Amino acid sequence: MDIASVFKKKAKDDSAMEEIRMERAEELHSESLVIDGHQGTLLDVIAGVRDFGEESSLGHSDLPRLKQAGVDCVVLSAFPYNRVQPIRGVRQALEYIDVFCALAAIPGVRRVLQVSDIEEAHDAGDVGIMLSFGGGEVLEGSIEPLRMYHKLGLRMLTLTWNDRNLIGDGAAFSASRGGLTPFGLKAVEEAARLGVVVDVSHLSEAGFWDVVDVAQSPFVASHSNCHALLGHPRNLTDAQLRAIGEAGGLVGISFNHEYLTGTDENAGISQVADHIIHAMEIAGEDSVGLGTDFDSFGEPGPEPVSHIGRLPLLTFELLKRGISGQQIAGILGGNWLRVLRAVIG
Repeated sequence: MDIASVFKKKAKDDSAMEEIRMERAEELHSESLVIDGHQGTLLDVIAGVRDFGEESSLGHSDLPRLKQAGVDCVVLSAFPYNRVQPIRGVRQALEYIDVFCALAAIPGVRRVLQVSDIEEAHDAGDVGIMLSFGGGEVLEGSIEPLRMYHKLGLRMLTLTWNDRNLIGDGAAFSASRGGLTPFGLKAVEEAARLGVVVDVSHLSEAGFWDVVDVAQSPFVASHSNCHALLGHPRNLTDAQLRAIGEAGGLVGISFNHEYLTGTDENAGISQVADHIIHAMEIAGEDSVGLGTDFDSFGEPGPEPVSHIGRLPLLTFELLKRGISGQQIAGILGGNWLRVLRAVIG
Protein backbone atom coordinates (compact mmCIF):
# COMPACT_ATOMS: atom_id res chain seq x y z
CA MET A 1 0.00 0.00 0.00
CA ASP A 2 1.47 3.39 -0.98
CA ILE A 3 1.64 6.39 1.36
CA ALA A 4 -1.27 8.20 -0.34
CA SER A 5 -3.53 5.18 0.22
CA VAL A 6 -2.52 5.03 3.86
CA PHE A 7 -3.52 8.66 4.40
CA LYS A 8 -6.82 8.17 2.53
CA LYS A 9 -7.67 5.15 4.71
CA LYS A 10 -6.79 7.07 7.87
CA ALA A 11 -8.96 10.01 6.79
CA LYS A 12 -11.85 7.62 6.10
CA ASP A 13 -11.39 5.90 9.47
CA ASP A 14 -11.19 9.27 11.25
CA SER A 15 -14.35 10.44 9.52
CA ALA A 16 -16.20 7.28 10.54
CA MET A 17 -15.03 7.69 14.14
CA GLU A 18 -16.17 11.33 14.19
CA GLU A 19 -19.61 10.29 12.96
CA ILE A 20 -19.89 7.60 15.63
CA ARG A 21 -18.76 10.07 18.31
CA MET A 22 -21.29 12.67 17.15
CA GLU A 23 -24.11 10.13 17.29
CA ARG A 24 -23.01 9.16 20.80
CA ALA A 25 -22.80 12.82 21.82
CA GLU A 26 -26.33 13.51 20.58
CA GLU A 27 -27.64 10.44 22.40
CA LEU A 28 -25.83 11.32 25.62
CA HIS A 29 -26.95 14.93 25.50
CA SER A 30 -30.60 14.01 24.92
CA GLU A 31 -30.53 11.51 27.81
CA SER A 32 -28.90 13.93 30.27
CA LEU A 33 -30.61 16.45 32.47
CA VAL A 34 -29.16 19.80 31.36
CA ILE A 35 -28.82 22.88 33.61
CA ASP A 36 -27.26 26.22 32.71
CA GLY A 37 -26.41 27.93 35.98
CA HIS A 38 -26.18 31.50 34.71
CA GLN A 39 -27.62 33.53 31.84
CA GLY A 40 -28.24 37.27 31.50
CA THR A 41 -31.22 36.85 29.15
CA LEU A 42 -33.68 38.29 31.66
CA LEU A 43 -32.13 41.75 31.29
CA ASP A 44 -32.75 41.71 27.52
CA VAL A 45 -36.37 40.82 28.18
CA ILE A 46 -36.70 43.56 30.82
CA ALA A 47 -35.22 46.08 28.38
CA GLY A 48 -37.65 45.00 25.67
CA VAL A 49 -34.85 43.96 23.32
CA ARG A 50 -36.62 40.71 22.38
CA ASP A 51 -39.32 38.25 23.32
CA PHE A 52 -38.16 35.25 25.37
CA GLY A 53 -40.81 33.01 23.87
CA GLU A 54 -39.78 33.60 20.25
CA GLU A 55 -36.59 32.55 18.48
CA SER A 56 -34.41 35.55 17.70
CA SER A 57 -31.30 36.26 15.68
CA LEU A 58 -30.27 38.53 18.55
CA GLY A 59 -28.44 37.42 21.64
CA HIS A 60 -27.58 33.91 22.73
CA SER A 61 -30.69 32.43 24.26
CA ASP A 62 -34.48 32.22 24.15
CA LEU A 63 -37.08 29.52 24.72
CA PRO A 64 -36.87 27.88 21.27
CA ARG A 65 -33.07 27.72 21.38
CA LEU A 66 -33.10 26.40 24.95
CA LYS A 67 -35.40 23.60 23.81
CA GLN A 68 -33.16 22.98 20.81
CA ALA A 69 -30.27 22.51 23.26
CA GLY A 70 -32.25 20.19 25.52
CA VAL A 71 -31.89 22.57 28.48
CA ASP A 72 -34.13 21.51 31.35
CA CYS A 73 -33.38 24.44 33.66
CA VAL A 74 -31.73 27.81 33.18
CA VAL A 75 -30.84 30.22 35.97
CA LEU A 76 -31.85 33.70 34.84
CA SER A 77 -29.94 36.42 36.62
CA ALA A 78 -30.55 40.16 36.66
CA PHE A 79 -28.23 42.63 38.34
CA PRO A 80 -29.07 46.09 39.70
CA TYR A 81 -28.44 48.53 36.88
CA ASN A 82 -27.95 51.50 39.19
CA ARG A 83 -25.46 50.71 41.94
CA VAL A 84 -24.82 54.37 42.72
CA GLN A 85 -28.31 54.66 44.21
CA PRO A 86 -28.82 51.37 46.08
CA ILE A 87 -31.98 52.83 47.61
CA ARG A 88 -33.62 51.73 44.33
CA GLY A 89 -32.52 48.13 44.79
CA VAL A 90 -35.81 46.79 46.11
CA ARG A 91 -37.77 48.55 43.38
CA GLN A 92 -35.55 47.04 40.71
CA ALA A 93 -35.82 43.60 42.28
CA LEU A 94 -39.62 43.76 42.24
CA GLU A 95 -39.54 44.85 38.59
CA TYR A 96 -37.35 41.84 37.81
CA ILE A 97 -39.61 39.44 39.71
CA ASP A 98 -42.65 40.79 37.85
CA VAL A 99 -41.04 40.11 34.45
CA PHE A 100 -39.74 36.73 35.59
CA CYS A 101 -43.25 35.65 36.65
CA ALA A 102 -44.57 36.72 33.23
CA LEU A 103 -41.98 34.44 31.58
CA ALA A 104 -43.12 31.54 33.76
CA ALA A 105 -46.62 31.91 32.28
CA ILE A 106 -45.38 31.19 28.73
CA PRO A 107 -46.41 27.72 27.51
CA GLY A 108 -43.45 25.36 27.78
CA VAL A 109 -41.87 27.30 30.66
CA ARG A 110 -41.94 26.19 34.29
CA ARG A 111 -40.87 28.22 37.33
CA VAL A 112 -38.33 26.39 39.48
CA LEU A 113 -38.77 26.64 43.24
CA GLN A 114 -37.43 23.18 44.12
CA VAL A 115 -35.58 20.33 42.44
CA SER A 116 -38.78 18.42 41.65
CA ASP A 117 -39.76 21.31 39.35
CA ILE A 118 -36.62 20.67 37.27
CA GLU A 119 -37.32 16.95 37.12
CA GLU A 120 -40.92 17.58 36.08
CA ALA A 121 -39.77 20.03 33.40
CA HIS A 122 -37.40 17.37 32.09
CA ASP A 123 -40.17 14.76 31.94
CA ALA A 124 -42.59 17.16 30.24
CA GLY A 125 -40.13 18.60 27.73
CA ASP A 126 -40.47 22.06 29.31
CA VAL A 127 -37.76 24.53 30.24
CA GLY A 128 -37.47 25.37 33.93
CA ILE A 129 -36.42 28.88 34.85
CA MET A 130 -34.88 29.75 38.22
CA LEU A 131 -34.45 33.31 39.50
CA SER A 132 -31.13 34.75 40.63
CA PHE A 133 -30.12 38.30 41.55
CA GLY A 134 -26.67 39.44 40.48
CA GLY A 135 -25.72 41.63 43.41
CA GLY A 136 -26.61 42.26 47.03
CA GLU A 137 -27.63 45.84 46.28
CA VAL A 138 -31.18 44.48 46.00
CA LEU A 139 -31.17 43.94 49.77
CA GLU A 140 -30.42 47.59 50.59
CA GLY A 141 -28.60 46.52 53.72
CA SER A 142 -31.54 44.63 55.26
CA ILE A 143 -32.27 40.95 55.68
CA GLU A 144 -36.05 41.36 55.35
CA PRO A 145 -36.01 41.85 51.53
CA LEU A 146 -34.09 38.56 51.18
CA ARG A 147 -36.87 36.77 53.05
CA MET A 148 -39.52 38.36 50.85
CA TYR A 149 -37.61 37.63 47.64
CA HIS A 150 -37.39 33.98 48.64
CA LYS A 151 -41.16 33.88 49.11
CA LEU A 152 -41.49 35.40 45.63
CA GLY A 153 -39.22 32.80 44.04
CA LEU A 154 -35.58 33.85 44.44
CA ARG A 155 -33.34 30.79 44.69
CA MET A 156 -29.82 32.17 44.09
CA LEU A 157 -28.00 35.33 45.13
CA THR A 158 -24.70 36.54 43.72
CA LEU A 159 -23.32 38.47 46.69
CA THR A 160 -21.59 41.22 44.71
CA TRP A 161 -20.99 42.24 41.17
CA ASN A 162 -17.46 43.57 40.59
CA ASP A 163 -18.08 46.60 42.78
CA ARG A 164 -18.27 47.10 46.54
CA ASN A 165 -21.69 46.95 48.19
CA LEU A 166 -23.11 46.56 51.70
CA ILE A 167 -22.41 42.81 51.63
CA GLY A 168 -18.73 43.11 50.76
CA ASP A 169 -16.10 43.86 48.12
CA GLY A 170 -16.37 42.65 44.54
CA ALA A 171 -13.63 41.32 42.29
CA ALA A 172 -12.63 44.81 41.15
CA PHE A 173 -11.82 45.68 44.79
CA SER A 174 -9.61 42.68 45.54
CA ALA A 175 -6.59 44.93 46.00
CA SER A 176 -8.28 46.38 49.09
CA ARG A 177 -8.21 42.89 50.64
CA GLY A 178 -11.70 43.59 51.92
CA GLY A 179 -14.08 40.68 52.38
CA LEU A 180 -17.61 40.39 53.71
CA THR A 181 -19.08 43.00 56.02
CA PRO A 182 -20.94 42.00 59.21
CA PHE A 183 -24.15 42.39 57.20
CA GLY A 184 -22.67 40.20 54.47
CA LEU A 185 -21.95 37.44 56.97
CA LYS A 186 -25.53 37.69 58.21
CA ALA A 187 -26.85 37.52 54.64
CA VAL A 188 -24.89 34.33 53.93
CA GLU A 189 -26.25 32.78 57.12
CA GLU A 190 -29.84 33.75 56.29
CA ALA A 191 -29.54 32.49 52.71
CA ALA A 192 -28.58 29.07 54.06
CA ARG A 193 -31.55 29.07 56.43
CA LEU A 194 -33.99 30.05 53.67
CA GLY A 195 -32.63 27.78 50.98
CA VAL A 196 -31.08 30.38 48.68
CA VAL A 197 -27.89 29.35 46.88
CA VAL A 198 -24.95 31.65 47.67
CA ASP A 199 -23.03 32.57 44.53
CA VAL A 200 -19.43 33.81 44.93
CA SER A 201 -18.79 34.72 41.29
CA HIS A 202 -17.70 38.40 41.13
CA LEU A 203 -16.73 38.36 44.82
CA SER A 204 -13.30 39.51 46.02
CA GLU A 205 -10.87 36.77 47.02
CA ALA A 206 -11.02 37.83 50.67
CA GLY A 207 -14.81 37.66 50.51
CA PHE A 208 -14.57 34.21 48.97
CA TRP A 209 -12.58 32.92 51.93
CA ASP A 210 -15.05 34.53 54.32
CA VAL A 211 -17.81 32.48 52.66
CA VAL A 212 -15.69 29.34 52.99
CA ASP A 213 -15.33 30.05 56.73
CA VAL A 214 -19.02 30.64 57.45
CA ALA A 215 -21.00 28.73 54.80
CA GLN A 216 -23.48 26.27 56.30
CA SER A 217 -24.44 24.71 52.96
CA PRO A 218 -22.77 24.17 49.58
CA PHE A 219 -22.08 27.38 47.66
CA VAL A 220 -21.33 28.00 43.99
CA ALA A 221 -19.36 30.17 41.63
CA SER A 222 -22.08 30.14 39.01
CA HIS A 223 -20.05 31.60 36.13
CA SER A 224 -16.31 31.59 36.76
CA ASN A 225 -13.29 30.01 35.07
CA CYS A 226 -9.78 28.89 36.02
CA HIS A 227 -7.07 31.39 36.96
CA ALA A 228 -4.36 28.80 36.22
CA LEU A 229 -5.38 28.91 32.54
CA LEU A 230 -6.01 32.66 32.34
CA GLY A 231 -5.00 35.11 35.05
CA HIS A 232 -8.19 37.17 34.96
CA PRO A 233 -9.45 38.72 38.24
CA ARG A 234 -12.79 36.95 37.78
CA ASN A 235 -11.22 33.52 37.42
CA LEU A 236 -10.69 31.21 40.41
CA THR A 237 -7.34 30.08 41.71
CA ASP A 238 -6.67 26.39 42.23
CA ALA A 239 -6.97 26.95 45.98
CA GLN A 240 -10.43 28.42 45.47
CA LEU A 241 -11.49 25.60 43.16
CA ARG A 242 -10.29 23.06 45.70
CA ALA A 243 -12.22 24.81 48.49
CA ILE A 244 -15.43 24.76 46.44
CA GLY A 245 -15.05 21.03 45.92
CA GLU A 246 -14.31 20.38 49.59
CA ALA A 247 -17.44 22.36 50.55
CA GLY A 248 -19.57 20.21 48.25
CA GLY A 249 -20.19 23.20 45.98
CA LEU A 250 -19.83 23.78 42.27
CA VAL A 251 -18.13 26.02 39.71
CA GLY A 252 -20.12 26.79 36.57
CA ILE A 253 -17.72 27.26 33.67
CA SER A 254 -18.44 30.42 31.67
CA PHE A 255 -18.43 30.84 27.88
CA ASN A 256 -17.56 34.54 28.26
CA HIS A 257 -14.65 35.39 25.94
CA GLU A 258 -13.16 37.70 28.56
CA TYR A 259 -12.64 34.80 30.99
CA LEU A 260 -11.36 32.51 28.22
CA THR A 261 -9.06 34.79 26.23
CA GLY A 262 -8.71 37.90 28.39
CA THR A 263 -10.04 40.02 25.51
CA ASP A 264 -13.16 40.48 23.42
CA GLU A 265 -11.64 38.22 20.79
CA ASN A 266 -13.74 35.20 19.95
CA ALA A 267 -12.87 32.02 21.82
CA GLY A 268 -13.43 28.42 20.76
CA ILE A 269 -15.32 25.65 22.50
CA SER A 270 -12.00 23.85 22.98
CA GLN A 271 -11.02 26.59 25.43
CA VAL A 272 -14.26 26.03 27.37
CA ALA A 273 -13.37 22.33 27.52
CA ASP A 274 -9.87 23.23 28.78
CA HIS A 275 -11.39 25.08 31.74
CA ILE A 276 -13.91 22.32 32.44
CA ILE A 277 -11.18 19.68 32.52
CA HIS A 278 -8.87 21.76 34.73
CA ALA A 279 -11.71 22.49 37.16
CA MET A 280 -12.52 18.76 37.30
CA GLU A 281 -8.90 17.95 38.11
CA ILE A 282 -8.76 20.47 40.98
CA ALA A 283 -12.31 20.77 42.39
CA GLY A 284 -13.35 17.22 41.56
CA GLU A 285 -15.54 15.84 38.80
CA ASP A 286 -18.70 16.21 40.93
CA SER A 287 -18.13 19.94 41.43
CA VAL A 288 -18.11 21.24 37.85
CA GLY A 289 -21.09 22.37 35.77
CA LEU A 290 -22.13 24.96 33.23
CA GLY A 291 -22.72 28.66 33.80
CA THR A 292 -22.52 29.90 30.22
CA ASP A 293 -23.04 33.60 31.02
CA PHE A 294 -24.86 33.79 27.69
CA ASP A 295 -26.48 37.17 26.99
CA SER A 296 -24.04 38.82 29.40
CA PHE A 297 -21.36 39.42 26.75
CA GLY A 298 -21.13 40.29 23.06
CA GLU A 299 -22.03 37.93 20.28
CA PRO A 300 -21.26 35.28 19.27
CA GLY A 301 -20.46 32.60 21.82
CA PRO A 302 -17.30 30.50 21.55
CA GLU A 303 -17.28 28.90 18.13
CA PRO A 304 -18.95 26.72 17.05
CA VAL A 305 -21.33 27.12 20.04
CA SER A 306 -22.43 30.58 18.96
CA HIS A 307 -25.67 30.37 20.98
CA ILE A 308 -27.29 28.04 23.52
CA GLY A 309 -29.02 26.00 20.81
CA ARG A 310 -25.66 24.60 19.75
CA LEU A 311 -24.74 23.36 23.23
CA PRO A 312 -24.68 19.67 22.17
CA LEU A 313 -21.43 20.47 20.35
CA LEU A 314 -19.80 20.88 23.76
CA THR A 315 -20.84 17.33 24.60
CA PHE A 316 -19.16 16.21 21.39
CA GLU A 317 -15.98 18.11 22.30
CA LEU A 318 -15.86 16.57 25.77
CA LEU A 319 -16.32 13.07 24.36
CA LYS A 320 -13.50 13.77 21.93
CA ARG A 321 -11.33 14.75 24.93
CA GLY A 322 -11.94 11.36 26.54
CA ILE A 323 -14.38 12.50 29.22
CA SER A 324 -16.70 9.63 30.13
CA GLY A 325 -20.44 9.66 29.56
CA GLN A 326 -21.09 9.61 33.31
CA GLN A 327 -18.79 12.59 33.87
CA ILE A 328 -20.38 14.52 31.01
CA ALA A 329 -23.85 13.88 32.41
CA GLY A 330 -22.64 15.42 35.67
CA ILE A 331 -21.17 18.45 33.92
CA LEU A 332 -24.32 19.00 31.86
CA GLY A 333 -26.62 19.07 34.87
CA GLY A 334 -26.22 16.23 37.34
CA ASN A 335 -23.76 18.14 39.50
CA TRP A 336 -25.98 21.22 39.59
CA LEU A 337 -28.88 18.98 40.57
CA ARG A 338 -26.90 17.62 43.53
CA VAL A 339 -26.10 21.10 44.84
CA LEU A 340 -29.62 22.42 44.32
CA ARG A 341 -31.11 19.43 46.09
CA ALA A 342 -28.83 20.12 49.07
CA VAL A 343 -29.74 23.82 49.25
CA ILE A 344 -33.21 24.54 47.86
CA GLY A 345 -34.69 21.07 48.40
